[in-house]
Amino acid sequence: MIAIESVSRRFGDTLAVDDVSLTVEAGSVTVLVGTSGSGKSTLLRMINRLIPPTAGTIRIDGRDTAAIPGEALRRGIGYVIQGYGLFPHWTVARNIATVPRLMGWDAARIARRVDDLLELFGLDPALYAGKFPHELSGGQQQRVGVARALAAEPKLLLMDEPFGALDPVIRAKAQDDLAALQRRLGITVVLVTHDMAEAIRLGDRIGVMDGGRLLQYAPPAELLSRPAPGFAERLLGGSDRPYQLLSLQTVGDVLQAGEADAGRVGGEGGGGDVDPGVAPITRHTNLRDALAALLWRRADSLPVVGADGAPRGRIALAEVLRRAGPPA
Repeated sequence: MIAIESVSRRFGDTLAVDDVSLTVEAGSVTVLVGTSGSGKSTLLRMINRLIPPTAGTIRIDGRDTAAIPGEALRRGIGYVIQGYGLFPHWTVARNIATVPRLMGWDAARIARRVDDLLELFGLDPALYAGKFPHELSGGQQQRVGVARALAAEPKLLLMDEPFGALDPVIRAKAQDDLAALQRRLGITVVLVTHDMAEAIRLGDRIGVMDGGRLLQYAPPAELLSRPAPGFAERLLGGSDRPYQLLSLQTVGDVLQAGEADAGRVGGEGGGGDVDPGVAPITRHTNLRDALAALLWRRADSLPVVGADGAPRGRIALAEVLRRAGPPA
């Protein structure tokens, strides 16, 4: 767990971070979002003391980071920046091995760790370990950058605009990969972005910052439903908020609720055949995509199947619209 308590940072006469307090639970993803100059990157860099706080305290698992030598602190925290920061004249394997080498791991252990991480990120060690960064695509460089940050098996990963240089298609895939990786490893992630859609997609909690202050810190659904008046509300937008709320819920959520209210939703209990000629959707489809499918097919409801292809009920257009809430 990270406890940030009344932390501020001045650069001369400029107060970049102004009395910020928040708690990051272990094993969660916290996203700091705001415009350029809001203080989000400065706050992130104070966690690993690349920038020391002017005032306040930051504790990781109960330990005051000010009492830990900076080099030792940073070796225990993964750090990923936009552009990935790969050393251009080092191979992929040597880039990933950077921190384990500094920590004195033996060569066999380093080699195993490099191979394991390359395989984890879908990069064949035989093909990619000896390549140089310029020989990789942007998405591959991004994966190597995250692999390097995870090489020393940290429990905490800090990410500063890690997907900013990627095109939209690769960026969406990288976001999905990060979410899957975080669930698999159970690591704590603090990520900085200016993209609210990215924050909603990835964050368990989102901190909205402006002018160095933390304006709101809440789960995505709460932020979308009840944004703080002013900057946070403007940053979230208006007309798009119901659709973003839908992206946080799945068809399975609706079907499960339908078991208690079968009059509104078909419910999840199997039974019945999937309609001939109508392509079903799955329980894991988010409601935003389900709404698009319903409208595209001009259907009042659609059949739903499980991972095994067996029928799992139906999703109704009326229920999806109800869950979107009233117009913003």
